[in-house]
Order: sequence, then C-alpha cells, then structure tokens
Amino acid sequence: MNSYLKTITALTICAFISGCATTNIPKKNIEDSNNNKKEYQKKIKKEEKATKTDLNLDKKIEKNEQIEKKDKKQEPQPKIIKQIVKKIIIKKPAIKDSMIVVGTSENVYIPSSDITLKAKIDTGATTTSIHALNIKEFERDGNKWIKFDLEDKDGKLINKTLPLHRIVKIKRHGAKNQKRYVVRMKLNLANVSQLIDVSLTNRSKFTYPVLIGKNYLYGLFLVDVSKEYITKPKKSKNEIKK
Repeated sequence: MNSYLKTITALTICAFISGCATTNIPKKNIEDSNNNKKEYQKKIKKEEKATKTDLNLDKKIEKNEQIEKKDKKQEPQPKIIKQIVKKIIIKKPAIKDSMIVVGTSENVYIPSSDITLKAKIDTGATTTSIHALNIKEFERDGNKWIKFDLEDKDGKLINKTLPLHRIVKIKRHGAKNQKRYVVRMKLNLANVSQLIDVSLTNRSKFTYPVLIGKNYLYGLFLVDVSKEYITKPKKSKNEIKK
C-alpha cells in the first residue's frame, strides 16, 4: 500500500512539473512559431500555385502543338510535278547546202557573146565591172544606147550594143572623177545565171578582165580565199545569142 501511494505521488509531481514547464513558455515564442507556420503555409500555397500555373502553361503549349500538327496535316501538300525537258537539237543547214563556195578567182561565161573570161571575186566592190574598149554613147529611137567591144581570151574583139541603164561617177584620189556607163548583162558564175548591172571600163592594166562585185554575190556565194577556180560556169545553148 505504501508503494502504491509513493507511485501515485511521484506521478502527480511529474504532471505538476510538466504543467508548470508548459505554462512558463513565453507567449512571444509561441506567436513567432505560429507566424512561421503561417508563412511556411503561404509559401507552400504560392509554390503550389506556381506549379499549377506551369502545368497549365505546359498543357496549353501541348494543345497548341497538337493544333499546329493538325493544321499541318489538314493543309493541302503541294504536288511535286516532275518535268521532263527534252533537249532539241536543231541542225543548221550546211553552208554548202545554202550557198555556193567560190574561190578568189573564177571563170565567168557571157552567154550573149559566147565567151569565157577570167574574173576576180571582190566582196569589197559594190558593182560588177567588165573590161570594155571603144565605148561610145549614141541615141536610138530617142533612147540612149552604148556601143563597146569585149575582148576574148585570144584578144579578138567582139562588138556589143546595149541600152544605157545608168551612169555612175567614180571618185578617185588625186585624179578627176571618172564617169562610167552601166548596162544590163547576163553573166554565169558556177551554176548561177544572173542579169545584173555591169559597169564598162578599161581594165587593160588589171590581170582580170571581169570583176564580180557584191551585186552578183550577195546571198548566193561564199568566198574561200584559200582557193581559186573551183567552179565551172554553166553553158546553155539557149542562152547563146550571136
């Protein structure tokens, strides 16, 4: 019985002491701890809100990305069209097919006189000219005509009479201007026969009695300066007028 009482007495004393210790805690410390708890709770709430905000942003970003992907899928994709380009090579006609190649010197046939003369091919000369002697102007039926002589390769003179086509003046350096009569004559070079303007002049000082100018060559002939006498003038009996 005495031990039981001792135990109860000891317990009562301990309870009293602990109660006193509790009642002796300063109020300030208790308020500080309460304030700290409140601040901590507020901090936790802020962090939770920030976390929720970040989660919402992430969700919005994911939604936007999904919408963009859907829009890309829905947009019509441009069709890739393969074009096959064929390279077309246009073959130009050979020069020999379109133009006649002649050398710097060729033989020329005069059908009306049935003579063949040597000719110089001159791309710098405007008008074709021929060696003529005894050139005289006269009138016939009110029109002007020209008498002149051609000379064949053997020196034989051939009389010619043709209507005057026109008169040209040739300017010469250090000398008087020269007047030349121009008539219309048919000349054959290679396989071409043309009725063209021919000026009459004394070419006894020149090697070639005939000079073929641009009025005969233009558009028909190509001159190869490395060659001579590579063509033969055509001769037709129907063209010979004696």
